[in-house]
Amino acid sequence: MLPFFFLFLFFLLGPTPSSAHHSIAIISSNPLRLSSLAWNPISKHFLVGSSEGPTIYAVSDSGMVQCLLSDISLNSTGASVAGVAVDHVRHRLIAAFSNSSVAAYDLTSYSKICSLPLPQLDGAPGGVAVDMENGEVFITSSRRGIVLKVRLDGDGSIISEYEINDDQGLGGIVHVVNDQNPYILVIQTATGEIFKIESNDGIVKEVSSDDKSNTLALSGSAIALHNDLSLTVAANRNLLLLQSDGTWSRASVKGNIRVKHHDQSIAVVTQQGKKAYALIESPHGYRIEEVQWWKFPLLRCLLFILLGGCLIGWTAVLRKMYIDHKGCVWIGVGRREEGKKYWEVCNFVKSLDCL
Repeated sequence: MLPFFFLFLFFLLGPTPSSAHHSIAIISSNPLRLSSLAWNPISKHFLVGSSEGPTIYAVSDSGMVQCLLSDISLNSTGASVAGVAVDHVRHRLIAAFSNSSVAAYDLTSYSKICSLPLPQLDGAPGGVAVDMENGEVFITSSRRGIVLKVRLDGDGSIISEYEINDDQGLGGIVHVVNDQNPYILVIQTATGEIFKIESNDGIVKEVSSDDKSNTLALSGSAIALHNDLSLTVAANRNLLLLQSDGTWSRASVKGNIRVKHHDQSIAVVTQQGKKAYALIESPHGYRIEEVQWWKFPLLRCLLFILLGGCLIGWTAVLRKMYIDHKGCVWIGVGRREEGKKYWEVCNFVKSLDCL
């Protein structure tokens, strides 16, 4: 029994790169097809976009779904939601649609503020992000290697067009606030490459991978930024953690979660740049799952080694073990004195019921 106990402790305390926690099963009376994920810090609920129509839902912590808006002006176009973002500073919900358009809605009434066609995208958007400093919106093309910077006030306008290349589409995008030179990060789905674009001057640089034999995030479709300048990436059956060198000239993969069999990660978001959540599609429906990356793997390794050493020393004087009527495991520790039985007994708990 004792070897099994040590094996259990190994799996419990052994260093692992990541773990998944709080999971929200999305509950709806009607079948849903979802495409994107955002977090509303004002109402404290998730927003999900439909891949079947111009509809955006709110998802509560219990998984209940509420339709927030369905833009009837887009029904005849067959448009669906390709990406959503929340501009909480200006109280706006930004939605990018598959018919190459983008719109802003009031975050309380969900009435339309402004909409803008984007024929330059030449297809559906790949992702959308907001500059919280000035409200400008960045949108990628899923068919071409371009990013549009858009102003969504009044009639709306395209401010800039950044070109990465013209034959590979882009996916998720995030905006990074930098006092000296703010920039955006985008992912190219087909290659798994991450690009850094200076939003002021449009200079494009590929983020180099510390592992020369692999790209950073192959099949990655969506990205979410953490405050510590790392990225969580949705990459089909994987969730990846990319850690930068601080400037995003280089990065490396620091964590990898494999989603369950037949499941797929579709989108990711962070709550105020801290907790990361992924939208997961499974044969049984959709769920929003918290993704928690272990940030101190070295400390965890040292803790395991220390505890392992203590257990080895303890077993060196181990003499007796039995289970009492309550199911608790009692381990005798000490030495057998000449002519009598003497045990220093330590109650080692077998199950939580014995605590």
